[in-house]
Amino acid sequence: MMSRILIALGVALTLGLATLITLDRMGIPVTPHDRAVVELVSRNVEARGGAEAWSNVSSMRMSGQIDLGQGMHVPYVLEQKRPGKMCLEFVFEEETAIQCADGKTGWKVTPFRGRTFPEPMTDRELRETADSTDPYGLLIDFAARGHEVELLGQEAVKGRVTYKLQVTLPGGAIRWLYLDVESALEVKLEAIRMIAGNEQRIETFFYDWQPVDGLLIARRQESRPVGAEDTNFLTVEEVSVNPPLDDARFAMPARAGAGRGSSSSDLKRVES
Repeated sequence: MMSRILIALGVALTLGLATLITLDRMGIPVTPHDRAVVELVSRNVEARGGAEAWSNVSSMRMSGQIDLGQGMHVPYVLEQKRPGKMCLEFVFEEETAIQCADGKTGWKVTPFRGRTFPEPMTDRELRETADSTDPYGLLIDFAARGHEVELLGQEAVKGRVTYKLQVTLPGGAIRWLYLDVESALEVKLEAIRMIAGNEQRIETFFYDWQPVDGLLIARRQESRPVGAEDTNFLTVEEVSVNPPLDDARFAMPARAGAGRGSSSSDLKRVES
């Protein structure tokens, strides 16, 4: 069960043409390969609602259910604030687990491991949260955020032809993102996670894209270690765009629950 919880945590959680123009104007050589990446990213951004709509997004709150396996579904709330801030909370056996980052450091409360007080994340744990700390995802405004994107070619994913991108984050973490050739929407994300002391390559599939305030959001994600049959899923039941989130919301409190924002009541609401 512990590994299932850790895998579930892995679930949770562009001005492309403008970037290309900026590179051209700066005199930086733009290869045909670079141009292909930027054009593909631009298609993805447009499919997800457009650069203008996303440029107005400064924060986001999502809530729903996480599948822990064996028929266990727990409520969660994920809050994100640009740049680089996020808090994930979920209720397990009537206790709230917390994972937060404030843009520089991270902290956690893991009662299912017997840790009921806030403690700093390890450097590796902080790196592994890098793709969940921004509502933009990996590709929107990627160059300005220090993401390196490389097009590796095409690959079939569950019968669909996709473009395979390698995304290197500023801290060095690498993600492999697969975009549908026709829609340019995300089909799959792969990441190497530390699960129960072992590195595992986790793949997450995206389903049920729905519009929310002019943006397109995947309402269901399914994750599993590569080669495994059992999957964990995460559903997005409610989305709030630009909720007011104080920076103190993401700072490590002295004790679990101290200085928390509104998410405790949100979790109770989701659970009911």
